[in-house]
Amino acid sequence: MLGLDERSQGSAADYARLGVPVPRDGGLRELLEWAECGELDRVVCERISRVARDMLPSLQVEYHLASRGVPLECANEPRGGMTTGQLELRRTAQVRAEIYRHELLEQSMRGQRQHAAAGYRHGPPCYGYIAVVDADAPAAANRFGGGRPKMRLALHPDSRRADTVQEVFQLRREEQLRDSEIAQVLAADLDRHPLADGQVLWRPARVRRMLAQPKYSGYQVFGRCAARTNRSRINPIADWVWSREQAHPVVVPLDEWHETQLVTAQMQQWQAPDWDRVHEAAAQRGIQLTTVRESDTHILYEAAGRQFVLPYGDLPAAVADEVIIILEAGA
Repeated sequence: MLGLDERSQGSAADYARLGVPVPRDGGLRELLEWAECGELDRVVCERISRVARDMLPSLQVEYHLASRGVPLECANEPRGGMTTGQLELRRTAQVRAEIYRHELLEQSMRGQRQHAAAGYRHGPPCYGYIAVVDADAPAAANRFGGGRPKMRLALHPDSRRADTVQEVFQLRREEQLRDSEIAQVLAADLDRHPLADGQVLWRPARVRRMLAQPKYSGYQVFGRCAARTNRSRINPIADWVWSREQAHPVVVPLDEWHETQLVTAQMQQWQAPDWDRVHEAAAQRGIQLTTVRESDTHILYEAAGRQFVLPYGDLPAAVADEVIIILEAGA
């Protein structure tokens, strides 16, 4: 189901976990490289869906091999006869493989939504919580044996973490401090505001994620970010899946969380005018600024076929001018 650029040899542990008895000597990417080097005479697979579940990667592999004189044969396809009949069977199988993929994803997403609505944990626990097994949850088995236990969030044993979260929300809501200013407050007293495991220092990006986290209200929430389809951009709140009731201890009451989001949105409208100039220039030219990835201090954007890194917070006028030039050139 992965794209061609993501397909490669897996680890021995993965194959052992899946119960694959045949030793692997490379993945699809390596196979194409061998074909490019002329090291293959023929490629045989069980069926065309084993090449790729999406039709486009399947066609790309087929074309890549054919253009290099390497025939691709599927064991479930008949031998002999006219090429047109074989082509019709293969294209039909490719369509069915893609339909199966979408059906599988839809069923999986439905299960994820039901999982969240019941209040079970999704993803790693956020700062201030730990994940605990719900002993009362019904057990579920799968093809690998016993299913993973259902988890819920519980308060971290170190009560200073929950106190830190409450103070972060208070600093934003009542004093309207920026992410960097809140991070400085936390870093100034690490005895009161302990770092998370593996955390080196308090960074504005971590503060920003904390302030946007609705799970502190006691509700389990799923689907906030479009991690797979839109480069982790935040989805509209109307598309989020909330648990039917509070599923874990409350750190920040829901009304305070909502008020904090309003304050944050208002502060974002007060950004330096140089940011406004960049967004206005992009909108006038019908160009969308897309977030590729971000660190604790900078964001990598893509627009008009170019990528550029911009800092969080106030944008220097000289940097804004340079970005506008890039946008104008790409329009």
